[in-house]
Amino acid sequence: MPYKEDRSQLREDLESAIGHYMVAVAGQLLDEGLPVASISSYGAYDDRSQDAFGGDVEGSVEFTQAFRRRLVSDGGDAGLLWCGVSGWCFFRIPEGSGRTLLESARWMGDGLLPEPRRVAAFLSEVQLDANSAGSEERPFYRVPHKEPRVLLGRLQAFEAPAGADETWYDSRFSSLRTDAYQQRAVSALTADKQELVDVAFHTGELQALMGFLEYVEGVAPRGEARELARRLASDLGMRARDGRESCHEHREAFTYAVERR
Repeated sequence: MPYKEDRSQLREDLESAIGHYMVAVAGQLLDEGLPVASISSYGAYDDRSQDAFGGDVEGSVEFTQAFRRRLVSDGGDAGLLWCGVSGWCFFRIPEGSGRTLLESARWMGDGLLPEPRRVAAFLSEVQLDANSAGSEERPFYRVPHKEPRVLLGRLQAFEAPAGADETWYDSRFSSLRTDAYQQRAVSALTADKQELVDVAFHTGELQALMGFLEYVEGVAPRGEARELARRLASDLGMRARDGRESCHEHREAFTYAVERR
């Protein structure tokens, strides 16, 4: 029984450590303006079903559907996968192609645990030309299922820093993503040389947009993001009521953003 408990704890520790590595990479990508949607982590180093893939533990950074469609113009799926045996790869699987992830993977190389900046540079290469970025030849840096504690020790370099507000990897990611999108909103609201744009909304479309802003106000993990969403929804509602000329009057979101630049 102690042996089984030890293995279970090791799986959990690996999942957490991989998750923190995914947070580090996702944070770098968010800093560079990319639409990161989620991350995943899998720490069952002894899962033999992974043998079909030639791997064991893994993690991923996933993007919005709109971004994936830009990477795969004819539909399908695309993303960044980290394999605990071979490091990072970018996969692009066109819809209906019948291709597997392994068949579509372009491997980054550069070691098992490259720094987040290097992973971001690899994705930049992918966006320029997905067919030539990386290599189709898969590297192997460790043997599947072997020495999981050694891997855990290497991954621990990416754990939350001492004194961090968030210590769980999923909470860290949620906060990083919120902060990134809040900063993007603040930068957009306070940008120089802005012009007035006439955009026609059906009433239902405006209500839907305000409803989504209300949703953000309710779920965002940061008070600043909640308040920004509330004020932006209020501005839109007031302008819809008072007309185009009121755009200079109803600017509560702008005022709030200026205070937080």
